[in-house]
Amino acid sequence: MSWTNEDHLLLYCCRTEIDNRIKDKTIEIQRDNIDWDCFLKKARENGISAIVYLKLNEKKNDYRNIPSIIFEEFKKDYYVNATKNTLIFEGLGKVLQAFNKTGLQVIVLKGAALAEIVYGNLALRPMSDIDLLVKKEDLLRIDEQLKIQGYLPSDGSVKDINFSSAYLTTLDYRSPSKNLPSFHIHWHFVNSSIPNESYITYIKMEDIWQDAEKTKIANVETLVMAPHHLVIHLSEHALRVTHSLSKFCFFCDINEAINFYQERLDWDQLIKDSFKFNLNRMVYLSLYFASKFLATKIPEDVLLKLIPKRFSMCEKIFMNSVSNNNRFPGLSYLVHLSMNKGLLKKMKFVGRTLFPPRQVIAQRSYIPQSKLGYFHYFNRINEVFSSLLKTLK
Repeated sequence: MSWTNEDHLLLYCCRTEIDNRIKDKTIEIQRDNIDWDCFLKKARENGISAIVYLKLNEKKNDYRNIPSIIFEEFKKDYYVNATKNTLIFEGLGKVLQAFNKTGLQVIVLKGAALAEIVYGNLALRPMSDIDLLVKKEDLLRIDEQLKIQGYLPSDGSVKDINFSSAYLTTLDYRSPSKNLPSFHIHWHFVNSSIPNESYITYIKMEDIWQDAEKTKIANVETLVMAPHHLVIHLSEHALRVTHSLSKFCFFCDINEAINFYQERLDWDQLIKDSFKFNLNRMVYLSLYFASKFLATKIPEDVLLKLIPKRFSMCEKIFMNSVSNNNRFPGLSYLVHLSMNKGLLKKMKFVGRTLFPPRQVIAQRSYIPQSKLGYFHYFNRINEVFSSLLKTLK
């Protein structure tokens, strides 16, 4: 796959700042043959149609060639997203108020924190659920309060949690009402169905809680990650195997966070904690591509300090694939594989990817362990090898 005119135009729309040189190039691209239907489709697939609409609407004189029907579709996406997120934030506000009344602290993660604080516009950041980070010791009380609010865990139970697991670290709470959002309750910000021993044990959640900042979200006092931890988390999140930098929205989140915090972002602490958490490779890759694609303002010495001394063959394949716009879920498995040093650890990593604990398969399939069958493991193996085959192709 290569970079098309539609791809380049989408990236220009995602940039925080567009200088005259970029502006001229944008106009030049539009003079070429743009498949506007393809442009709209790719914007939706990359989770950025609302961002693109805002740029199209602000710079109408620069985007005169866009058909009115396509522009109206972008406009519809923007307002549908705004309406949906308004309802989500209403539900979030009620839950945060309930937590505050009982003395429960939570850290609002990713989408909800980014939409209100970083983007400053609820319409710009699509959300499928609300991610909240909680303390392990508070989980039973969190569970109780969510049940009072009408939310029930749909993929497991607090009583079945294995805190020593290097796999999934969340429970998904949902309400029977379709108008209420679902809540993804985290006790660790790393969450994946592949084993994460190579870095999860290095991340001490007390560091995240200690540096967390007070703010207001949905008009309720709460906590969010400190800027340096937010960028680390967004970088790790973007490189999860199911994400693999496959959507432009991952770059937008990082770009907007860095642009918003600017002088408040402690780059030295970011570098220090990236190495401390053993996430420096992920942070480097995410920041490198954000800088390459969106011209994100990252100090040059930051990338120089984060860059690994050498890249493995798997990491080189990953970087080359992303650079050539061949981005798809599953690709970053190559990075995770490389982070397991030595042949034995790599073999163990692959084996535990194919055959995770029963609890992980059951939780990911949203079924009780008692209903787990051999075909669930067959599906898991098929899923892994399908991704591997796509990577090899």
